[in-house]
Amino acid sequence: MKRDIQNIEDDIIRKKRIIEQILCSDEDIIEILDNPKLDPKVPEEYVNENIFSFLRIPGTQDTSKNFITFIIDDTGRTPGNQVMKSQYVQFVVFVHKSLVKTNYGMARHDLLGYLIRDIFHLSNCLGSQMEIVYNKEGIADNDFYTRTLKFELTVPNSPQPYQTNKYERNSIVNNHDRRVQRESI
Repeated sequence: MKRDIQNIEDDIIRKKRIIEQILCSDEDIIEILDNPKLDPKVPEEYVNENIFSFLRIPGTQDTSKNFITFIIDDTGRTPGNQVMKSQYVQFVVFVHKSLVKTNYGMARHDLLGYLIRDIFHLSNCLGSQMEIVYNKEGIADNDFYTRTLKFELTVPNSPQPYQTNKYERNSIVNNHDRRVQRESI
């Protein structure tokens, strides 16, 4: 592969890794996810089993019954400011109907939603303060209850705003431009 995949400079990928680490390191999140097949002392096992850095709908064959999924979206530049952009971090919690009840007197999807809100609302863990702008309960189908939380943050539009595309030198367009320049001389 031409690109150095191990050293990708992409703010979304970097932030997703941070969120995974935060969720896995929170003992309360791990406890409430309630996966008896995994060892809570090895929380990394919960990634791609109960914690997903992409949206997914639980399937009927899934052995895990409770999920936290999340995505990060760039929504565009901040109005009147070319240097900053808005991002949304959206969490969707899925809880199987057989596991909604907890020993804490509240529904599991609400408790996981509270824990996520407690960790991320007004946090600067992604480099900018996150503010919750959406918190809604729902149902995915007859088997899963959901809680969707969306956080907004304003971040720099690019860590290197004046960097040119390093692959541009070998592009067809750039090679065509060089030929046109040579022909006009």
